Amino acid sequence: MTATRNLTSPLGLNDAIASFIKLVIEGDTDGHTLGEHTLLSLYRVSLGFFAAFVTACPLGIIVGRYRVADAILGPVIEAMRPIPPIAWIPISILLFQSNFTGAQIFIIWIGSFFPILLNTTAGVKRTKPVHLDVASAFGASETQILSKIILPSAAPEIFAGLRIGFGIGWMCLVAAEIVGGGLGLGYLVIQTEQLGLIGQTISAMVVIGVIGFLFSYVFLRAERYLLRYREEVSV
Repeated sequence: MTATRNLTSPLGLNDAIASFIKLVIEGDTDGHTLGEHTLLSLYRVSLGFFAAFVTACPLGIIVGRYRVADAILGPVIEAMRPIPPIAWIPISILLFQSNFTGAQIFIIWIGSFFPILLNTTAGVKRTKPVHLDVASAFGASETQILSKIILPSAAPEIFAGLRIGFGIGWMCLVAAEIVGGGLGLGYLVIQTEQLGLIGQTISAMVVIGVIGFLFSYVFLRAERYLLRYREEVSV
């Protein structure tokens, strides 16, 4: 007699959908819903990304525009750039101690900072010298050169850096929410995996993926609208 074995997967589609609905309506084991986790994660990533934007863009313009700044800061940037964001977790804990939100935002900032900085620097350096020479010949000030020539020329690279920077910052979410935890999509992935709630783990992963895709789409649409002269920008 041939014995039959149950070859069904431990987690079917119906189970995954049921886990997602339960997470949305009833919440996790602590009663926190998927919406609460999502909103807090978006809050953290938004703060970390904004901090990266306001620090990396000006620094990228300075390094790309002025040779002295490039000579001084370039080697430091290249030395720090390969360090993965997760390696900064102990440093973030030492810097912020019991302020877990600050430590989480710091890790996301690290992840977003270097793509924005490097793309901004590259965009500034690719500005055609002939445009700069013509502006100088006509007596344009440094402020006018930066605002009228360099920034429009570097805008495509800056947008690419913002899109990549947000994506990496979003990917750093799981690592960031290891610090302190409590709430957030990254914390939810770790918590549910440890409890063996695979359906809820997959639900949180799917939400992370969907949100990342939507923000990438938004950045592409904004780039296409604001830089309409670039026909190669596609969504």
